[in-house]
Amino acid sequence: MLGVLSTAPLVFASPPAAAAEASADHKGDHDAATAAQRTPGRKDAWLYIGWPNNGQVVGTRFKVWFGLRNFGVAPAGVRKDGTGHHHLLIDTDLKNFDEPIPSDKQHLHFGKGQTETILELPPGRHTLQLVLADADHVPHDPPIMSKKITITVRADRGQQLSAR
Repeated sequence: MLGVLSTAPLVFASPPAAAAEASADHKGDHDAATAAQRTPGRKDAWLYIGWPNNGQVVGTRFKVWFGLRNFGVAPAGVRKDGTGHHHLLIDTDLKNFDEPIPSDKQHLHFGKGQTETILELPPGRHTLQLVLADADHVPHDPPIMSKKITITVRADRGQQLSAR
């Protein structure tokens, strides 16, 4: 995928099928004219980015893995209490918690239950944040979100895929 954020181009790549899966699993259900009913979250649920760490310097291609405690992961479309699926926000904030998360180059969807991906970003500072959402891509109430981390991408770091 290739996208533009401000004037800096962003390129997102995932393992061969994951990029297509990440956007294809969101079938435009966010076009509803009315806000969706929010599914209950849990205050003790903990969503986090396991890699990279806040402040990490990475190469232009790197693995991101997602962590979740006290809640479960289920694919988009599956309605089961205490579950959701991951959405990765890149260089943006979630604007509306009462509607499905947009599906674009700054809001990546992992509706097949994926818990990691490979990103490719241009050099510079970037922010990453995870948001868990229900079967219809609507954030839970209360929202289950990771802390926003800031990473620095450096072209001279090579093809860094380190993770766990």
